[in-house]
Amino acid sequence: MTEALASLDFSRAKSTLSDVMTKVVHEHSPRIVSRRRGKEEMVLVATGDLARFLDSFRFDPRITIDAGEVTAKIAHLGLLGFGETFEEAMEDLIEELRVYTRDFFERASFYAETDRAGHAPWLLRFALTPPDRQLELLYEDSRAAAAS
Repeated sequence: MTEALASLDFSRAKSTLSDVMTKVVHEHSPRIVSRRRGKEEMVLVATGDLARFLDSFRFDPRITIDAGEVTAKIAHLGLLGFGETFEEAMEDLIEELRVYTRDFFERASFYAETDRAGHAPWLLRFALTPPDRQLELLYEDSRAAAAS
């Protein structure tokens, strides 16, 4: 059987890490690294490539204005942000998303066993976005949703 991705044994990957990283990062060529005769595997992929791969996982924030309060919501993640203005609600939503993302990856084995395991692609996309671009990411996603 032909492998779709190049695979390396852990010991070989460790001893040739510089070369492996060059292939993964500069040549945009993901690698599978395995140990214990393939019982444990991981994928090495450049962060920039991964961010592009995850681009289709849109947040699509929705805004509700009611009685002078603005609510920003990412329904599929169950997150809400509140404020008196649109900007305040979005800033609050970003903070909630940061807290949830941090908790999700700090307790990844817990979340992997819950109905929230499927949130990983969105949260990884958010985590790979520099903090000073995270708000713009949500704005871009809302514009993309409005255009479609």
